[in-house]
Amino acid sequence: MSDLKLMKNHVEVLFQQNKQNQLTVINEPPFDDAPLLFIGLTKEGSVQRYSYKVDDLLKKRLQNIVMYQRDELVVSLINQLSNRLGFREFVMGPTYVFPKLNFSNEEVVLMTEENKELLKDDHRFTYIDFKMKQPCVVIIKNDKIISLCCSARQNNEAAEASVYTAEQYRGKGYGTTVTKAWAYHVQQAGKIALYSTTWDNLASQGVARTLGLHQYGVGLTMD
Repeated sequence: MSDLKLMKNHVEVLFQQNKQNQLTVINEPPFDDAPLLFIGLTKEGSVQRYSYKVDDLLKKRLQNIVMYQRDELVVSLINQLSNRLGFREFVMGPTYVFPKLNFSNEEVVLMTEENKELLKDDHRFTYIDFKMKQPCVVIIKNDKIISLCCSARQNNEAAEASVYTAEQYRGKGYGTTVTKAWAYHVQQAGKIALYSTTWDNLASQGVARTLGLHQYGVGLTMD
């Protein structure tokens, strides 16, 4: 699958859209309003999506920035314009896809309806939205979940990873292990396993490097 197609999958997993391809809500409970702008940059081109709240004049200005500048200049130019255009938040980072995986690790536990009660105390939102978070895999130490990876958001074609490791267990490879296990189960279900982070999250980028993920682009959201 091309990088541009992967980016289109990425935005469709992250946000719900109306028939005009306008962003409406974030694709996970409690379904808050989507950001005003998403731009996904790849070597093959860009994917632009705008909230239904964005007026046509602002949309045209932003579209022109992306269309007529080299990709490496887009982020700089939009960042310079962000205050003048009224954006409050600017988030950017790399987007990745997992290669085809084989996986086996006795430490990893796949969460099911039979054992999901383990999530109830420390991972309450994953427990409440359990069906939407599938697959969900964990590592357990001393009867406590110390590392977890589940689907943050997903649709019929792809799923995006969400990984958490308890602070005292970080730096030991547990996050990498559960993330790989999650991606394996996503692929077994016939979906594309996606992963994204922000430029300032070095630990998350380290997981991507360790797992040999392919960076297909950069995602940028503004609100």
